[in-house]
Amino acid sequence: MNPNFSNIELYRDLELSLASSSVEKRKIWATAIIEKDIEIKSLSKLLECEQKIANRFLWLLTEIGQLNPNKLFIELPYLFDLCDNLNPIYKQSFATFWLVAGVPPENESKAIDLLFQLLLSKNTNITIKSRAILVLCQLTKKYPELKNELRLCLQEQMDRHSNTFKNRAMKILTKIES
Repeated sequence: MNPNFSNIELYRDLELSLASSSVEKRKIWATAIIEKDIEIKSLSKLLECEQKIANRFLWLLTEIGQLNPNKLFIELPYLFDLCDNLNPIYKQSFATFWLVAGVPPENESKAIDLLFQLLLSKNTNITIKSRAILVLCQLTKKYPELKNELRLCLQEQMDRHSNTFKNRAMKILTKIES
């Protein structure tokens, strides 16, 4: 990647290379996006590419958030709205994004709904469910009225999953009940 690249060159590079990218390569891109203050919005059309490119772009967004949570946080409302018109599976990534960067206030009500849907869905994998639980737990600090619903959902889910999930659920139950 040329150090004097433009947004267009970066977009093309990502479009051509994301599908086969490694973690190391995505971290290089994430660092460049942060250092050059490139708007994620300008790259978001990658979510409309073939699914493998779009998925790797979602991973890249997580890596951006891990390096600079505020950079991702600022762009999350736009990305959340954009995903309304794309593959519904992409919304699952927001459990990770919100865990890494926080939930923007303008997305809180929709985030709460989505996180509970993810937690209760038979089609959601354990990793996403676990992240949804952690974000919901964080949101109970601001919205204590969510504690009861979260407790009921966790109790319902505990016997359906692994001991690791059960242990995490128990820790969250202890946390929200204290």
